[in-house]
Amino acid sequence: MGKVNRRDALKAGAAVAAGHTLLAPQEAKAQLPTQSIPAPDVATEVQGDTFASREDSNPLQAKVVAFTTVSSDVDASVQFYRDVIGMTVVSDAPLPDGITTAPGIGRSGRRHALLNMPEERFGQTVRILEAPPGAKPIRPRPDSGPNDPGLMVLEGGTRDPAESYHALASVGTPMISPPRYYYFRNTMWGTDVDSMSYAPFGPGGEQMFITASIRSDQQLVRSIGIHNGFGSASVTALDQRPVNAFFENALGLKRTSQMECYQDNVSDLIGAPKGSYFLWGNVGAGVGIEVWEVKAESGTVYPCALNKTGLAMLTLRVNDLSKCRTMCAEAGIEPVGEGALPTPENARPDGFTLRGAVGELYEVVQA
Repeated sequence: MGKVNRRDALKAGAAVAAGHTLLAPQEAKAQLPTQSIPAPDVATEVQGDTFASREDSNPLQAKVVAFTTVSSDVDASVQFYRDVIGMTVVSDAPLPDGITTAPGIGRSGRRHALLNMPEERFGQTVRILEAPPGAKPIRPRPDSGPNDPGLMVLEGGTRDPAESYHALASVGTPMISPPRYYYFRNTMWGTDVDSMSYAPFGPGGEQMFITASIRSDQQLVRSIGIHNGFGSASVTALDQRPVNAFFENALGLKRTSQMECYQDNVSDLIGAPKGSYFLWGNVGAGVGIEVWEVKAESGTVYPCALNKTGLAMLTLRVNDLSKCRTMCAEAGIEPVGEGALPTPENARPDGFTLRGAVGELYEVVQA
């Protein structure tokens, strides 16, 4: 095991997944108007999009509470999250019959482990689901990269990036690069992002970001161990508008911030070619989801499913599941699964599964 170098392996291509089409560059250009549209000769009102205030951005109080990873070696995955990240095993048992019909769930009896940080205030649940025999990865490595739309990484924190990197490197964890420094001025949040991060891969092939804030003026709550768990995830897209529309229509979530990135050290961190450019920001307040719009001519959607390895699904808790169902129905968004996987609090939660705009899976459960 060693460093994973994906910068020279990013491939062009187009894909159709879950009803969403990405056009190859020549097809996209062919659809552009051949003549400019004349300006109106009378005053005309037009509509635009704005960023929501934090107070108005998350009416269902949605929050990511679990990250589902599918692994062909559950023992190795449990050991990694328990012994290296510092999580505690909450349960480790076969799945019961008929608990969910989420895409790829397959047979009953698959091994299913739940892990939490020992301190309740840190991080969400990591769920490890046993992969079926011969399972293929959701995002094939080293072919896939940040220009390929979909669910990309789960993000966690550390008190010290060098200490964290050494802990993972000492057990042979694949990495893209050592920790990289980056800085963003976020006027929408009223605080700057001044961090160091690196991108390791878990035993199931799931990509992570592990980040440490290096600002001395931020009053951060420190964990007792090296790591403080995982609290958010990133979704990449070549066009953020369908992704934003999905979140708003299905869950009432609105974008609260956006920043731009044109830093080669960040490209090194995520395995993108130097000179890459993307926009990124949060959807909703307190949700734990970032949306990235990568400026690239083409990409490949790799749809998530629970019979493929890697980061497969996010579980979102909402305060009114019935209202969420109604919102989805009114927007023409049909669930792709009924029921929900066990959580540390509930062995049979009420919920359903949605497929996002770029092939990602979201399990929605009642708070």
